[in-house]
Amino acid sequence: MDLLRERRDRLAIRRLDLVLVATAAGLILITFAFLSDPSLSFALLDRSTDVAINSLTLLAAASLAALALARYRESGRLAGLFQSSAFFLLGWLALVNVAIIVLKVESRFGLSLGGQPEQLPIYITTVGRLVSGAILVVGGAAALNVVHRAPRVRRTLLLPVVVLTLITAALYLLREQVPNLDSLIPPFVGPDGIQHMIDEPSFSGRLPDVTGFATLLQATSVTIYLGGAWLYRRSYLRDGPVADGYLALAMLIGAFAEIHFLLYPGIYAGLVTTGDALRLAFFVVLLLGINAESRSDLRALRVAYAALDRLRLSEAERATLEERTRVARELHDGLAQDLWFAKLKHERLVPFVPDEQKPLAAEVTEALDSAIAEAKQAVATMRAEDDRDVSLEDLLARAVDDFAGRSGVRADFSAADLPRSLAPRTQVEVLRVLQEALTNVRKHADATVVRVNAEVGDGQLQLSVVDNGRGFRPGETSGDGVGMQGMKERARLMGGELRVVSEPSAGTALHLTVPLT
Repeated sequence: MDLLRERRDRLAIRRLDLVLVATAAGLILITFAFLSDPSLSFALLDRSTDVAINSLTLLAAASLAALALARYRESGRLAGLFQSSAFFLLGWLALVNVAIIVLKVESRFGLSLGGQPEQLPIYITTVGRLVSGAILVVGGAAALNVVHRAPRVRRTLLLPVVVLTLITAALYLLREQVPNLDSLIPPFVGPDGIQHMIDEPSFSGRLPDVTGFATLLQATSVTIYLGGAWLYRRSYLRDGPVADGYLALAMLIGAFAEIHFLLYPGIYAGLVTTGDALRLAFFVVLLLGINAESRSDLRALRVAYAALDRLRLSEAERATLEERTRVARELHDGLAQDLWFAKLKHERLVPFVPDEQKPLAAEVTEALDSAIAEAKQAVATMRAEDDRDVSLEDLLARAVDDFAGRSGVRADFSAADLPRSLAPRTQVEVLRVLQEALTNVRKHADATVVRVNAEVGDGQLQLSVVDNGRGFRPGETSGDGVGMQGMKERARLMGGELRVVSEPSAGTALHLTVPLT
């Protein structure tokens, strides 16, 4: 499921070009429809919609700038710093526009269609968007490691905004000193186009009298945005972050927003154009990209936590293994040796025991033999985890042979299609269940033959221990012995099941099934 979500978030990496081509084709069709259909207009006059679109643009740009800067500080990826600078500049332009409209001072800045629309605001807005596109292109180059040197954060963030603001303030101050300044600037839109916007903003077709200089300026801006789309596409296809794929798509939409701005350069107060709608779509796509990248990061974090948890368990198992090895060594060198010494001393004392005490001496001998056998089995069990290079079949066969040698009971072992090994914990638990079952045979069954079979079937390891001993009625004993309860608990820990089938004088069969996955 996580893999499917990751493929969805990554815009289906092998189909990114298809998404870009389909988006470009759709935007071309929409553009031609607006150019040819008399019922469609590139603009409408609605003050509240204008404020709403610019406010949403401001919020989106501010959010993207903050997120891009946070990612840069976290990961050190240089592209994030330039993206933050570009979004900060776009957000600043939207903030100024909203402030002018809300404060109703658009006529003072030449942004009122009811007064005298000026050329200066169009140039300032156009240059601001062109500069932000150029910064995004630099970010795309940084994503491809073409740009390596990291500039200062504050300078990169604030310099475009401060320079544009100072130039704008200087021009408006100069306008106060030179009343005919607007006539000295090469017109972006000629008189006929301005008059069309004043008389009927919602006319069909492109705005007339857009100058050649404006066309050249917008062609440059379109080229920049298309170049950014290509750079982020390359970064994405080189296993860049998910957001780069969405940035490629957003830059393509931004290029068409610049084309629509050329067809209808409407930046005046209350005028809403298709270019504004496309710029809003530009930010929506980027926010979707941030959302997709956040989901991707969350999955990566979950994977890292899982790996860390596995490492923790592995370290715990290693520590447990070392401790078991130490205890086994102490049992072998301490308790087992002391029991052997006690047995030897006891055998030397037996000839001096009175005849009436011989049965008691025999019981002591039997108890010592049993204790020595238990100590050996405990040592063997604790050292089992250290046999990591021994196959599962060899471990089981070794346990059966050791039981036969110590108990004198005939023990047959057969195996078929066993895996080389199981998970370390599962392998040890299976071995302990077998050893406990064989111990029960020695202590309680009074059997002469025990058969152990291990095989794989239906994706499960199936282990059976069958003896020809005295048997019992499971319903009467209820299997409440410590050994039986321990085996059932081990089976549950492995996700398996333990079944016991027995009848008096008919032997006992113990069946363990453990899933291999």
